[in-house]
Amino acid sequence: MKTFECPTESDTTEAGKEIARSLAPDATVHLVGDLGAGKTFLARAIAAELGADPREVASPSFAIVHEYPRRNAPPIIHIDGYRLSENRREWLEIGIPEILAGPGVKLIEWPKQAFEEFEDTHVEVRIEVSANGTRLIQTS
Repeated sequence: MKTFECPTESDTTEAGKEIARSLAPDATVHLVGDLGAGKTFLARAIAAELGADPREVASPSFAIVHEYPRRNAPPIIHIDGYRLSENRREWLEIGIPEILAGPGVKLIEWPKQAFEEFEDTHVEVRIEVSANGTRLIQTS
């Protein structure tokens, strides 16, 4: 487990870059934290370090799944489980099992525990915000 203490946005960006460099080419990353903790901000830093255009990275809340193209590599897939129900049929219609089994890095905000059934393994990144606004980011 690694912990990053991030009092500024640039510290969070640097943590995201370091996390990105540690990921396998087809890694699945669970981004866990309260609303407003910085999951999308961290996803943007990870995606940018892996070669995606950071201007394209936005919260996938309305689209549920975003793809960010990369040169000479599979796209980065960004999934938001917040609006997904516990109904497995919905996941199948969206293609969650195929997405998680497919190539490329998958970044999942608000992951459903049952998604683990479709993953070989995942990296969990927890973001907590302290009273003074510092982000504590832990990877496992």
